[in-house]
Amino acid sequence: MPFTIGKTKDDQPVELSIKSMQRHFACFGSSGSGKTVACKVLVEEFGRNRIPVIAFDPQGDIASLAANADYESLVEHGIDRELYNSFTDQTEVLIWTPGSSKGLPLCINPLQFEGIEKFNKEDQLRFLSATAKNIAGLLGYDLDTDDGKSVDSVLTEIFSYCIDNNIRLEKFKNLISILKNIPGDVHDNIELICTPKLIKDLQRKVSLLTTGSRRLIFETGTPANIDTLLGTDSDKGKTRISVIYLNTLSTQEEKEFFVSSITQLMYQWMLLHPLQGGQEGLQCLYYLDEIAPYIPPVKKPACKESLMTLFKQARKYGIGCLIATQNPGDIDYKAIAQFSTTNLGSLTQKQDLKKVQPRLESSITEDSDKIMSKLPGLAPGHFLLISPDYNNKVLEITTRRLITQHITLSEDKLKNYIDPDLQAGFQKVTIDKPDASAEPTAVKEKQETPADTDCQKPVKSVSTKKNKEMVFYMKNQIFEREIQDRVKPFLDGALFKSELLEKAVFNYLPLIRVELTFFSKKGLFRKKTKEIKEKLYLNYNDYTLFFLKDDVFQYSSVVDEDPHKIVDLDNIGEIESLEKDKIDYDFRRLGGKSINNKKIKALMERKYDVAVHSTNLILFPIWECQIKGKKSKIKRPLLLDGIQGKEIKK
Repeated sequence: MPFTIGKTKDDQPVELSIKSMQRHFACFGSSGSGKTVACKVLVEEFGRNRIPVIAFDPQGDIASLAANADYESLVEHGIDRELYNSFTDQTEVLIWTPGSSKGLPLCINPLQFEGIEKFNKEDQLRFLSATAKNIAGLLGYDLDTDDGKSVDSVLTEIFSYCIDNNIRLEKFKNLISILKNIPGDVHDNIELICTPKLIKDLQRKVSLLTTGSRRLIFETGTPANIDTLLGTDSDKGKTRISVIYLNTLSTQEEKEFFVSSITQLMYQWMLLHPLQGGQEGLQCLYYLDEIAPYIPPVKKPACKESLMTLFKQARKYGIGCLIATQNPGDIDYKAIAQFSTTNLGSLTQKQDLKKVQPRLESSITEDSDKIMSKLPGLAPGHFLLISPDYNNKVLEITTRRLITQHITLSEDKLKNYIDPDLQAGFQKVTIDKPDASAEPTAVKEKQETPADTDCQKPVKSVSTKKNKEMVFYMKNQIFEREIQDRVKPFLDGALFKSELLEKAVFNYLPLIRVELTFFSKKGLFRKKTKEIKEKLYLNYNDYTLFFLKDDVFQYSSVVDEDPHKIVDLDNIGEIESLEKDKIDYDFRRLGGKSINNKKIKALMERKYDVAVHSTNLILFPIWECQIKGKKSKIKRPLLLDGIQGKEIKK
């Protein structure tokens, strides 16, 4: 269906196409002009067209999209039953409250870099830089000052280092640890642009994010995820409209941080979800009401860069953007240039009129001065629409009546508009107790708690001996003198090889050994359960299974065989233990990440009928080889296991 937003003076419907909405919609009008109602009409139209919406609500009036109006009150305003039902029957409106349980609690982790390895280097750097600016802004640094620019550079370098070295930060405490012990490569890059004093100040400010009420933003509620916000991970069959209620955040910096973080996730999501079959279509609507504080013309809040990048690139990924403000004079003119459809309500301020006049002059063939003279006198709900759907002619329109109520919802009233089943469906994430020390460890002892009653013994990641931390590892059996011969079968070329081995570096691959009992049921009529003790090995970072198949080590998230039939490390060698400080391995590569026992237990129990007992860190020997073309100079990595000297397949 087209998007029907209102009618003309002669009662003709005003319809917008998917193509024009893909190229963004901006609505300007002074307070009381009806611009928010016009935008909410568009949101309703997206819902009716089964296109999900993410909307930021700075004042509480967008949240009332969850409050359907009584149909009988709409009949006299020309709303028929089919129009009403097409919204109320097939949409669900979720009100998310960052750092608060007033609605559906929502938390954000700005250190979510999953999937970024699929980006090209340019997109990676853009994403990491925007994340660095976002965190720096939240910490109170002015990004226009030298200190702000230095902090931006330091964080970007650290993030890039972590991506290049497969280190997961995950939490601010891990970022603090790296700041306390900056890796040599990063230190060399930042020592000329950042003083030790500034690094200390940065450590202190990041530490403040892990204490007090600000922790709620990062640790309380459903972790922000675009698929969850859009409802693409739901099987209810309803179109989701996610309203992010910003009034639960205390400061403007926190609001800018949250807008920027969600925008970063949106940008990441769209790069990984291109349109199928060309560049025409809409996947969702991204709506920011009262956008002026987030993209001002001069100041650079942390979210401005993220928003500007999204506005520029979103259309080719099918992300339509909708913005509104009562002060167009207070937003960056380059942002307005990205919006092909403009809806102008009553404007009286000279600077606002001056801001929109170039848009009129560049888009219409009519007398722009005559059109401008109409703006101050427009009645509420009346607009001048300029859209490519109408050849950029100025169309005088009146918006249709809302299907939902247009009221402002205070925090204490939000629960009245949230479906109890939805509330129960999103499990609240409790706050972790703060660590006594911000120093990271590759693994941690886990004390037995009531939550561990489903395990037969407390899960431990390491064992101890004479108060020294011990680490499990497998001895390397492939030595450097053998590498040339081991690599030959993997070089391109038959008799004469077109590639050569440029270098080989010994390292360890961190794995997790999971000790469990597998329950095997046998018998035709009376089934007997046989308990089989077994061990499985997982990738330390993403928990995929690491096993031997056809004499080659490889990863897989899905394995058909029962656990006791999987060929793994226990079949090829002995695992020994050694004091941690005697192992030649940089444990900082683990990024301070500890083993998530609950996640592993749930993962194993989803795959098999098992009981999980314990988990341990295991270091598996590998040779990281770099292969180079003899003529082309093209380089590629090759990973060999240190037991058999064969390629590890991913």
